[in-house]
Amino acid sequence: MLKRATLFSCLLTVLITATAVAYDRSEFLFLDEIEIGMVGVGRTIVAGDIIEEFTADVLGIIDQPGQLSDFIVVRVSGDVIGRSGGIAQGMSGSPVYVDGKLIGALSRAANWSKAITPIGLVTPIEPMLAVLDDAHAGAIYSAPMPESRLATVGLAHLEFAPSDELVATLPDVMFSYPVSSPLMVVGLTGRSLDTLMNGATGHGLPALLVSDVLDGGVQPTVRGLSSLGLNLIPLAGTSAGAPVDPASLVAGGSVGVSLASGDMSIGSLGTITYRDGDTLVGYGHSFIDNGSSQFPLASVSIIDTMKSLQASFKLGTLGDPLGTILEDRTAAIGGRLGPVADLIDVNLGIRDADRGVENTYDLGLVKEPRLIPNLLLSTGYAAVDKTLDRIGQGTVEVTYQILGDNMPFPLERKDVFFSSTDVAVYAPWQLASIVSFLQYNSFEDPEITRIAASMQITEDIKGIQISSLALDRNAYAPGDTIRYEVTLQTFQGEARIEQGTLQIPQNLPSDIVVVRAYGGPRYLESGEPPQEFEDLGDLIDAIERIPSYEQLTVELFAVDVYSLDPSGLFGVAEETYEYTGYAVFDEREITVPLLYNGGTSDFGQPDEDSGEGPGW
Repeated sequence: MLKRATLFSCLLTVLITATAVAYDRSEFLFLDEIEIGMVGVGRTIVAGDIIEEFTADVLGIIDQPGQLSDFIVVRVSGDVIGRSGGIAQGMSGSPVYVDGKLIGALSRAANWSKAITPIGLVTPIEPMLAVLDDAHAGAIYSAPMPESRLATVGLAHLEFAPSDELVATLPDVMFSYPVSSPLMVVGLTGRSLDTLMNGATGHGLPALLVSDVLDGGVQPTVRGLSSLGLNLIPLAGTSAGAPVDPASLVAGGSVGVSLASGDMSIGSLGTITYRDGDTLVGYGHSFIDNGSSQFPLASVSIIDTMKSLQASFKLGTLGDPLGTILEDRTAAIGGRLGPVADLIDVNLGIRDADRGVENTYDLGLVKEPRLIPNLLLSTGYAAVDKTLDRIGQGTVEVTYQILGDNMPFPLERKDVFFSSTDVAVYAPWQLASIVSFLQYNSFEDPEITRIAASMQITEDIKGIQISSLALDRNAYAPGDTIRYEVTLQTFQGEARIEQGTLQIPQNLPSDIVVVRAYGGPRYLESGEPPQEFEDLGDLIDAIERIPSYEQLTVELFAVDVYSLDPSGLFGVAEETYEYTGYAVFDEREITVPLLYNGGTSDFGQPDEDSGEGPGW
């Protein structure tokens, strides 16, 4: 056993020398030095930004395969734990010391039938130091002493605390659950908060997105933050509080990760485990497993720790950004004080035209493409709902502007939507669609710097329905002119009629033609090749040219008889009409034969009726 311990010590010395020369081993106790019965001290903030201590007695080590699955099991006690109601959300990252040496960070709570007092799991310091060293130069790892292992104890990871009955049934199993870094949210309530946490399921989102119209790209996935393992605390402070001196950010103090700041605030809080100069690590677990990251490192002010039967939690407020979280790994988050991560500046201007109420919301959102759709949708909901002070029918006219450092020119687009049930849905969803499409384009990162959306909303339903379509003949020949008439019905208003013509090409290789009247954009037909783009500028131009819902289009389609898909349509000619401030909806289409050789098509179909239709 002595030889084995010596071997581990030598191996550890080599690894430390190769990967963490900045650290003096005397600052830490590594996994191979931990013994059952050691008495440690943990540090955390419970209230009033004062770091307090609690007792942590070492019960043993859970030694599982892999370097990121080992935990030091401790029994926690003391006045701090009693006042907190146990291990509270927000305590994750709390440093634990034995004889003044750091052994790791409190990261999970646990229930075990053999221990009555609160049990915690400590993430060893070795993998946390690897995060501090950018998690790329190698791993700092040591193996525990055999006599310190809880070899007969199984560890089951759960999302929530287990029932007492389950714990009693399996005495040789320790049930752990996260001491999460809870989310603090200010400015979102109701369905905007539900969207943030649970996604957009069931909110009646329209299916027609930029990626559908242009037949490519990535559709926005509005995943709730709860799917990333984040929990929302029931309460949050409403002000940032006094400025924080970066020098006060020490082990045991609080630290936050910000996702949104400004008129609405979204972020999490946890505890600093270790600081080395301007670099620090904390949490003892990941935030959202983002890997290399660019999240603002925010100061946090703790108001109090609230006891709860489900899970006690720290109540606090996010402050100003003081640096950047650069690493979000399994064992810890790691960041550096000083330069702050760039954010996307978002401006949402909402005007309730019926009441003359106008609000502007300025936000800073993290530049993380997989989070942006949810953040835009949930904050967009909140902005509209706050301004209208209602959820229901209406029409919204919206103008978007998106700028980026790598964009050759700003993307500008306007549109109009109406809804009989929820007018807030469409504009934020289309904005999320456009931004997601840009961020996942095939050419280059647009480096989006600013997103602006201006919405004017009225309770009136300003919709125009396409009620009928009529053609002047029942059959045509190549080179003929089609005369059409579209009847439209304004919602609870007057009827309108549009008349026009479409020219059939002389050499069109088709046995039928289809005339369709529709509002807004349309899907790519199966007989049409996908649109090709040469660069990011070409893509931006295509997004701007997608028809808005203010537009009525009457389009001529044909079938390419030489195509592998004999039923696939492709567009031939079109006429458009603009109805400013109104959304055109529904569609009508008519299919008629295209005849050749004096009344008989190339495919032997006789021209049964080539007379003019009614009304002409």
